[in-house]
Amino acid sequence: MKKFLLIIPLALALQGCITTTVDGEYTGYVTAVEKTGLIFKTWDVYVKTDRESSQEDKFCVPSDEVAKQLKGFGTEKKRALIKFHDEFWTPIRCNVGKAGIVDSVEEIEE
Repeated sequence: MKKFLLIIPLALALQGCITTTVDGEYTGYVTAVEKTGLIFKTWDVYVKTDRESSQEDKFCVPSDEVAKQLKGFGTEKKRALIKFHDEFWTPIRCNVGKAGIVDSVEEIEE
């Protein structure tokens, strides 16, 4: 019984470390949106800060609605403000190596 009581606080402490998040915003142009995943389907979106830039950042988009909006920004070549968060450990929803998980997107008037 004592061992069980020791495991509970340790598990709660580790839970807090795993779900630590960071919020951020990214401004740029959507170059591609693609659906990925074998079992858990998510969207990957590629964004450049400038149209002529060779560097792309890759974001994970779990929401079909937000992915549809991002596709529209890419098709219409509009500048987008992407609001995202990053999680320390996301084994199911998004793969490792992405800039963050997109929460919402807004149009930026130029």
